[in-house]
Amino acid sequence: MIASKAETARFWDQLLQFIEEGRVVPIVGQDLLVCEIDGQSTLLYPYLAAKLADYLGVPVDPPPPEGTEETLNAVACRYLEGGGELEDVYSALKTIMPGRDKIQPPLPLRQLAGIRAFKLFVSTTFDSLLADAVDAVRFGGQPKTESLAYCPTAAQDLTCEIAALDRPVVFQLFGRLSAVPDYALTEEDVLEFVHSMQSETHRPQRLFDEMGKSQLLVLGSRFPDWLARFFLRTARRERLSLARGKTDVLADSRTREDHGLVLFLQHFSSRTKVYQGGGAVELVDELARRWAERHPALPSAPESTGPAAARPAGEGSLDMLPGAVFLSYASEDRPAVEAIREALESAGVDVWFDRDALKLGDAYEAKIRNNIEKASLFVPILSRNTLTPSRRFFRIEWDQAERVAVQVPPSMRYIVPVAIDDIPPDEPAIPERFRRINWVSLSDGRPTADFVAAIRQLYRDYQKATAVAP
Repeated sequence: MIASKAETARFWDQLLQFIEEGRVVPIVGQDLLVCEIDGQSTLLYPYLAAKLADYLGVPVDPPPPEGTEETLNAVACRYLEGGGELEDVYSALKTIMPGRDKIQPPLPLRQLAGIRAFKLFVSTTFDSLLADAVDAVRFGGQPKTESLAYCPTAAQDLTCEIAALDRPVVFQLFGRLSAVPDYALTEEDVLEFVHSMQSETHRPQRLFDEMGKSQLLVLGSRFPDWLARFFLRTARRERLSLARGKTDVLADSRTREDHGLVLFLQHFSSRTKVYQGGGAVELVDELARRWAERHPALPSAPESTGPAAARPAGEGSLDMLPGAVFLSYASEDRPAVEAIREALESAGVDVWFDRDALKLGDAYEAKIRNNIEKASLFVPILSRNTLTPSRRFFRIEWDQAERVAVQVPPSMRYIVPVAIDDIPPDEPAIPERFRRINWVSLSDGRPTADFVAAIRQLYRDYQKATAVAP
């Protein structure tokens, strides 16, 4: 439980720090789907249940108990009671689902998408609104978000670890809307999906591994008591009473009001926090506000809702925004560099690095040299992989950075070496100028909040200095 003001302050500080370090995975549910449909604000899934009942000719009597909403499962059950075939319900639901011209990604999803430190989103709904929101906010509406969907007959999984992702991923844990039963519509479907996920051959192993290493932010998934317990236990990979070091957060009106579940969590999963400041919408709104306070948009930085082409650094183009931070690295260290790039961009820092490592001859080398000259900071990523005796292009980048550094005023820092493993600071294979500078040490390759804040401040200092330069 989150109670006192001091506990609340610590809760937000810790959550934001973990998000900045890429340690949080949001689990997004239907409570965040507050949509504008036909000029009215409504929760999408109760709306769909009512439309489905009308389409199938299912009687609405008796109405749902006071204070509750119609559910898709209840409509399906009444249809079966009337002699209908279950397979008809899936096709019918796809028929009545509003198209993209009728429904836009709701504000809570767009607020989550705006927190660029989130690279993996896990959705417990079957609609495409979360991926649409990420595309709208980060890529100007271009379909660049990778969308994966699990189902028992075609088990998809992440292709790599979160740190190595080169674009955001939305993983739909209970399938994607289809004319056939490839997604969870009824409570029995949910049971079958969960059962299938326990199979060695159908389990999305890498997804659960990444969830197990992360803090989970469960937002409005409306899990019943049994599924909430089972979900947390599966994600943790050990007894909940023995789990240490990871604090999951549940923001869900159903969970908050389920006294049995809350009591269970208090006794057997004490590091699982139930948000008391409202439901999922309220938590996301507060999270977005606090994130914006910690990461205000820079006037010269492209808007996050602009087209993807506005951020050539993120797309691997040789063109670079003037004043961007240049990351130089050995190709073996790319996963760590991707994590650093994402953390810096989430903080409003323009970043460039050679994503594809395509060596195109003299024209390519000239372009790289020009980018280094235009950079606000040159950040060589140092590791034992950079000690290779092989001839490597990153050494040309190092040489050019040293040439630029002598032109930079002593009061401004230009080269910021970052060590991502146990490479010794007196290693003779590293240029002497690099060795004389205090290194930043990210021993596990993960960018820390202090590191991001320091680079962001140097980046801003450069902007201020160049803004007044004659």
